[in-house]
Amino acid sequence: MQQDPFSHAASWEKLLEGGFDVSQPRRTLWRLFAGQHARVYGATALYVVKQTPASLLPLVDALTRGGPGCFHRVLWISGIYFLLLLQNPLVHTSFVRLMSTALRHMQFNLRSSLVDRLQQLSISFYEEKQAGVLQAKLLRDVDAIDGLCRHLMHTGLNGILIILYVTIIALFKQPFLAVYFLVTVPAGVALLKVFDARFKEQYQALRTETEQMNARVGEMLQMLPVTRAHGLESVESRSVRGVFERIRRRGVQVDTLTEWFASSSWFTFMCLQLACLVFASWLVVHHRITVGDAVMYQSYFGMLIGAVQQFLSIFPALAQGADAIRSLGEVLQCGQVEINHGKPLAPDPLRGDLVFDGVRFQYPGAAAPALDAVSLHVSPGETVAFVGESGAGKSTLIHLAIGFRHPDQGVVRLDGMDLRHLDLRSYRRQIGVVPQSTLLFHGTLRDNVTYGLEGVKDDWVRQVLTQANLGSWVENLPQGLDTHLGEGGARLSGGQRQRMAIARALIRNPRLVILDEATSALDSESEQLVQEAIARLTRGRTTLIVAHRFSTIRHANRIVVLQRGRVVEEGAWEDLMARNGYFRRLANLQSFSHAST
Repeated sequence: MQQDPFSHAASWEKLLEGGFDVSQPRRTLWRLFAGQHARVYGATALYVVKQTPASLLPLVDALTRGGPGCFHRVLWISGIYFLLLLQNPLVHTSFVRLMSTALRHMQFNLRSSLVDRLQQLSISFYEEKQAGVLQAKLLRDVDAIDGLCRHLMHTGLNGILIILYVTIIALFKQPFLAVYFLVTVPAGVALLKVFDARFKEQYQALRTETEQMNARVGEMLQMLPVTRAHGLESVESRSVRGVFERIRRRGVQVDTLTEWFASSSWFTFMCLQLACLVFASWLVVHHRITVGDAVMYQSYFGMLIGAVQQFLSIFPALAQGADAIRSLGEVLQCGQVEINHGKPLAPDPLRGDLVFDGVRFQYPGAAAPALDAVSLHVSPGETVAFVGESGAGKSTLIHLAIGFRHPDQGVVRLDGMDLRHLDLRSYRRQIGVVPQSTLLFHGTLRDNVTYGLEGVKDDWVRQVLTQANLGSWVENLPQGLDTHLGEGGARLSGGQRQRMAIARALIRNPRLVILDEATSALDSESEQLVQEAIARLTRGRTTLIVAHRFSTIRHANRIVVLQRGRVVEEGAWEDLMARNGYFRRLANLQSFSHAST
């Protein structure tokens, strides 16, 4: 019976509760296998068993002893060796099965914890990080850690086993020679110390270049329509090639360093093996050991050198994996987390009573506050529009209302409760947001409208689409609700995309509606259809509107005018136009602009 992956939810949740610590990479690596430790131990035991034939191969000095029964001893050794070989296919397959299961769960746990953390991080985090960079962390860095674990389970474990086995045999048969064998391990450690800092530097730089490349390629794909429209194909190609050139140069440096490390270790250990051959020959000449023992020791020393070199070959993967852990720590240990667990739920249903009390907010590094001493009361069922020039603070006010940001001073209250003290997820499930630019995904029309909802009947979906002025359009689609919208809804016009956003909000039956310049980029005909859909959406609901076109806010109960983060006027349309103040000047300027157009 297949195991439900979500039954291991606690495994990845532990990574979000302090289990991931970049200052302790080894312990963190072990914690990534939470719930799979028994499989790791089992796989290790199976690996020891399956590698037994390779370890015993040099013990074939029966012929060098001579005497009667020599050939029979060879036959006995061969028979035992054959039995050991016989177990290998089954044991190896079982080892791979256990190891693969543990590694796949590790990937699942790590990627699940990353997705959960990305869902919890504040909006300000995403303003500092490009989507391509985060995608590289989710894909490339997890693969780097997986690659490191596979190297450790195969090459590293094999190297450790051979080093232990050869050392024990040598200590048992010739302790003096075993001491010489042990010189190879400090030699390997010395090499690691020489190259350690350089590897860390190069792999961190390569990872940064790769993240920038992913971000730049994603940006290029998004900008293709603009690039083609302005005939800038060659300019854009040259710019992206510049990013490729930087990662090419960095890759060459990393490859050169890796091979220099490999060749240095090879030279060092070949010199040690040559010295071992001379030393073993001296022991034979002085009758300390037999020729068979000398051959055996030389074989074992060759195995030892190969094992140490195998172990050292993990070092580049180890450096890359350690850098990947540091990279993922930028997400999993980020302090910009929206904490909702343990907080009281928002009232259900909401009344929609929203209060901004002495609110002040300033963006990091900004010279002046985006909002300063703003106090407003939006009553349940009231429609309030916010107008002002760019940078006046309209969008910031909306972000505070949604809970994307919290004021530096003052408080935002919802139905009498401070938003900072609420489980914002329970609040946001009861609001509907129609942004200026509608985000649609590659899926069916039904999937896009019912995003995040389950069990929604098609009749209700069609009814909502009709209310959003999309009913007749859907009826003419050959596949109806099962029509795929293309990448990002590329098959829809701007007006259709906005009405899709309205349908997505309507189907949730929100108590609070937020419209962020929902008609700013539409033609007159599309704007009229969208306005009709908006009227149905906002009827009887508390509504906040960020307005670009003043013609769309005449129906608002109240208009709030912002200037440099402060409320300078508020009132109904007729009252504000009668005052001959800042709002009237803005309205007249916009009317003149439209008339000129």
